Amino acid sequence: MGVKPLLRWAGSKRRLLPALVCRAPSKFNRYYEPFVGSACLFLELSPKRAVLGDMNIGLMETYRMIRSRPCQVSALLQAMPINEQYYYYIRDVAPNILTATQRAARFIYLNRYCFNGVYRENRQGKFNVPRGVKTGNLPNLDEIQLFRNALKAVDLRTGDFVDCIKDAGKNDFIYLDPPYAVAGARYSGEYGYGGFNSNDLDRLIESLRLADTKGTNILLSYTDSEYLQKAFPKWQIDKISVNRSVSGFSKNRGVVSEVLIRNYR
Repeated sequence: MGVKPLLRWAGSKRRLLPALVCRAPSKFNRYYEPFVGSACLFLELSPKRAVLGDMNIGLMETYRMIRSRPCQVSALLQAMPINEQYYYYIRDVAPNILTATQRAARFIYLNRYCFNGVYRENRQGKFNVPRGVKTGNLPNLDEIQLFRNALKAVDLRTGDFVDCIKDAGKNDFIYLDPPYAVAGARYSGEYGYGGFNSNDLDRLIESLRLADTKGTNILLSYTDSEYLQKAFPKWQIDKISVNRSVSGFSKNRGVVSEVLIRNYR
């Protein structure tokens, strides 16, 4: 990977990259990723044309500020103390009193030092993840500039996944890693309470069936769900084992089964 993700993201598919890359189409027109998260597959494939989207408003605003004001974001980050007291101070600052650039720096800081890179909001819409034990350096200006360059020609979209991929057409490529619409899901609170549920999963299935009729290449990664597999009986389905390391409790960690579902060979 030439350019590394700037953000830690719970549920990121970095460990699955070899499996995803070898299953990606060898040639395609535009690349679409409506649940972009840390954008690790996008960075690995480095497509010339791409549409990246997410329902997380703060995430997409951060990417826009990195692209338009990388030096300002970097300067704000370098001025932030790395300690527990400041973490909880900046976490409690209301985002609406900050500028867009300040919100981006805050987002990156909290993401870097929160527990396991988890993004979670309470019922009042406030980020409430505690500080993690493991800490590291904030991204420097060179790393931010590299990431910014990767986003130069990208269409960044904030909002629903259906709107993000609706204009995908023949020989385009959609990669999706949606939230798990099950109890105890890894994305609890990520998109607000009720932000992704079984109805959204049905909408996702419907939108992918429509994209399939237009000749779009589709690759979907998800938990080993019989419901989802039955929705695409003629598609290629590969089961793989992955290490789950998001949970704070060791009993909830370990090897789990996921599926990679695609409509091409």
